[in-house]
Amino acid sequence: MPSERLPWGSQPCPLMLAPMQGLTNRGLRSVFGTTVRPDVLFTEFVRVRPKSKKIVTPADFVEATTEVPGIPLVVQVIGSADEGVIEATRSLIERGVRHINVNMGCPWGRMTSVLAGGGMFRAPETVEPMLRELREIVPGSLSVKTRSGIDDERQIFTVLPAFEAAGIDFLVVHSRTVEQKYRGVANHDLTREIVARSSLPVIANGDITTTQDARRVLEQTRATGLMLGRGAVADPKLFHRIRGTAADRPTGTARREQLATYLLRLLTEYEALFQGDTQILMKLKSVFVHVTDDDQARWLRSLKKQKKVAGMRRALEDAAR
Repeated sequence: MPSERLPWGSQPCPLMLAPMQGLTNRGLRSVFGTTVRPDVLFTEFVRVRPKSKKIVTPADFVEATTEVPGIPLVVQVIGSADEGVIEATRSLIERGVRHINVNMGCPWGRMTSVLAGGGMFRAPETVEPMLRELREIVPGSLSVKTRSGIDDERQIFTVLPAFEAAGIDFLVVHSRTVEQKYRGVANHDLTREIVARSSLPVIANGDITTTQDARRVLEQTRATGLMLGRGAVADPKLFHRIRGTAADRPTGTARREQLATYLLRLLTEYEALFQGDTQILMKLKSVFVHVTDDDQARWLRSLKKQKKVAGMRRALEDAAR
């Protein structure tokens, strides 16, 4: 596996920010990139619109080409060959995109009923041909982010040979089924089995919210690296904590100050990206969902009641002092 094609090169144990629809827009990526510097950043998935004159929207092109200096950006696409994913990827590459990730795990909406996202498990015979076509045109890394199956976690082993045969560079595994969505727990015993049975670098994803989780998953699975999602959105310093450059997550006032400082940065980014108090605050409040600290619940409820950006800013500034 040529390490120069991997977004993290030969660096050991890369820590990546997961692609999360509705969350990992360029504003949030900027905050993470300038504060905790994940080793790799991912975009939300690019929607492919095969029946439109513009197969990729101008907004998605902007998202796919807005990088944080010094941090590789992987652009995630979702769809099937028949739905224009090859054409869409070619358009992205023409605009300078180097690294492509194929979503085989989205558990929401129509992505489970068509041959896209988690729905690709319904037609495993289509996976290798599509990935081979992509491999021919992608100049940097080609990877897949996958769930373990639709309703059977052993389905992953029906497509694992296709990933290797198509020549992808690495595999990100969230060891839940599509039907589980985010219920239950990620089965990292399954991740360990995938690592053992694959020649690909495997990145473990799912339920990594503390330093202890990270150590346990790495020891349990022997994965090449970790992808942090909801746990990092709730606590961006998780990247530093895993690296050993920050203490374990505080509680009480210290935790509130860290959260407020983080949310203020996000608010500033969102004011530049979105229009009107309602949209800006909707985007900011979507982050709150992932903060589950019991001792911050009352404070977060007060923030959710804010109707104006100015009021939100004052409340966050008061907490950040």
